[in-house]
Amino acid sequence: MSDIAAADERAILDQLRRLQTAHHSGDQETAKALLDDLFTRYGQATIAEMRWRQANDQLAADVELFKVFGSAALRGDD
Repeated sequence: MSDIAAADERAILDQLRRLQTAHHSGDQETAKALLDDLFTRYGQATIAEMRWRQANDQLAADVELFKVFGSAALRGDD
C-alpha cells in the first residue's frame, strides 16, 4: 500500500462519509461531484486503497466482536 499522509487520509475519509450521506439521501448529483473531486485531488488508485482500508478495518472490528460476543454480535441479537 502506498503512503498516504495522515491529513490526506482524514480528508478522504471525511469526504467519503459526505459522499455516502449524499448518495443514501438520494442526492446523486452531489455524490458524483464529491467523487469526481476525490479522484481529481487524490487519484482513483488512492481512493480505491482507502476504500479497501475502510473495508478491512470494518472486517477487523467485526471479527473482534465475534470473538467477544459470538455470532449474535454480527446479527445484532440481544
